[in-house]
Amino acid sequence: MYPIMSPTAALCRLRYRWVAVFVFLAGAGMARAQWATQSLTLEPGWNAVYLDVQPEPRALDAIFTNRAIESVWKWDRRFSHIEFTVDPYTLEPEDPHWLVWLPPDDPRRFLARLFELQGAQAYLVRVATNAAPLNVALKGRVILPLPDWFPRGLTLVGLPVHPDNPPTFADFFKFTPEVDTTLGVQNQLFTINSQGRGVTIVQPHRDKIRAGRAYWIGCARDPRYMGPLHVAPSGGGAVDFGTTAVQQDLAMRNLYATRSLVVRVVQTASEAPAAGFTELAGPVPLSYLVRNASNQWEWLEFPAEGLEQTLGPGEDWTLKLGVRRQDFTPYTPTGTNGYAYQSILLIEDADQSLRVRAPVTAQKPAMLLGAPLDDHHENAGLWVGAAVLNKINAPAYTGTNLLATVAPLTMRLIIHVNAYGQARLLQQVVLAWDNSLTDPPHTNGTYALFVNDADVPTDTEEVHRISSVAFPLMAPVWLTGEFTNELTGTVSVGFDDPTNPTLHRFHPMHDNQNWDFEPYSNAVETLAISREITLAFEAPGTNLVQHPHWGVDNVMGAYRETLTGLRAQPVAVEGSFRLERISRINEIE
Repeated sequence: MYPIMSPTAALCRLRYRWVAVFVFLAGAGMARAQWATQSLTLEPGWNAVYLDVQPEPRALDAIFTNRAIESVWKWDRRFSHIEFTVDPYTLEPEDPHWLVWLPPDDPRRFLARLFELQGAQAYLVRVATNAAPLNVALKGRVILPLPDWFPRGLTLVGLPVHPDNPPTFADFFKFTPEVDTTLGVQNQLFTINSQGRGVTIVQPHRDKIRAGRAYWIGCARDPRYMGPLHVAPSGGGAVDFGTTAVQQDLAMRNLYATRSLVVRVVQTASEAPAAGFTELAGPVPLSYLVRNASNQWEWLEFPAEGLEQTLGPGEDWTLKLGVRRQDFTPYTPTGTNGYAYQSILLIEDADQSLRVRAPVTAQKPAMLLGAPLDDHHENAGLWVGAAVLNKINAPAYTGTNLLATVAPLTMRLIIHVNAYGQARLLQQVVLAWDNSLTDPPHTNGTYALFVNDADVPTDTEEVHRISSVAFPLMAPVWLTGEFTNELTGTVSVGFDDPTNPTLHRFHPMHDNQNWDFEPYSNAVETLAISREITLAFEAPGTNLVQHPHWGVDNVMGAYRETLTGLRAQPVAVEGSFRLERISRINEIE
């Protein structure tokens, strides 16, 4: 049993984890935010409120402009070891245990030490007793609940409940052993009345938690989870796909020990951002991974009505989400703050008693933290795959009436796209860790791409070579056109190229040498061959259209090639190709 304290005596036992809040907010990022409006209903006297958004602007002078709001208070838990018995109703700005905001026209304004609001935090707001009730709309960035409890004491905290049908205190904390709701008048559960005094919640099985309100709650030790429904994105404070990721996990857990929980996840729209922040380009096009009737994994479009899963006692549900970057809505920013695709995932139970909102964000690779990058094309990188040729024209025809081959021919394709979206066909490439590349932001070397063995430094590490025997030893061949639309290029096989099929080193009639074994300077006994190659990118089949990797790190299409020089009529071949991006390095050393 932990000691029972009155809420006024326990106020000083609270502490504020500035580092945790800073890290959390920094992880959310200024450039990537999902927006909603929280409405605070303030009554005359004292109001205990809890913010489930990060207000923007966050300056108190900009938020509380109504002259009826006399002050805003936040407990400064750096002084948690000090106890006092001052009633909150008689708090003075000089009190070292509180951070206080006072209006600009207050004569004691110079004593103010609170200037901004932080999301996932609780505050006391005092409204003039002769004022009418008022509403304050806080537009802000949606954030996950931040566990911030003071063990063996009282914490002023809000709880993630649904405003429509919130649970009772007893139900919410039924399987939270750190919080005891069975002590009756000795419960360490307090609501705050208009006089600022704590009122014991003696019937927690009847009294319901109100969304957006803060309560004094005592706990034996720091609770591990914020309520029966625990939500944890793999990205930390958000489902953040950033500029390159295509998959993120959203983990949910039913913390009830003896009760099932039906969990519903619905994608909702983000409000327009506040002025000065990353522009809203549109919703995030989501897919999710699920097993089909054949017990095979497949990606499906996230349904508009949401997803629902029944979790048994203590059961987990990991929802695998993917972003379909190829389905981003085209957007032209109007300012210089950049843009992002933003949504909100509403996670609730079927009874709409619990609610957690998780922000979802994604950006195009050309945008990073709201600033355009000239050296970061969205398709940049090394693409490796294969072409499968299964059609060829008959000798009497040109490029039409292609016939099926007896067996398909598979050959490797290597394509590199630079920072400007220009593509090159490679015969070989070497991926290696280059210790000599120490330019910022690289300090201890980085991976690099090389197309010539002679260019690979001798002290490189983790060297990997990828090559294709389907092409001659050649310099990279520039391809015209646009990646993901159509690329064309010509591979020339010289008459004296060692890979030329008409050149035979030891055949006197096909070695392209005279009787004195001196090589000819032109094609006499061999042929010069030209290969006109076209890669026509196509959309994947219906079974792949919802796959988040397609159009981002996987592409496919039709392969066409016309060879001249082998015979009187050109040789036309066709087939299909697939490419996968294995590196985002956008330059070749």
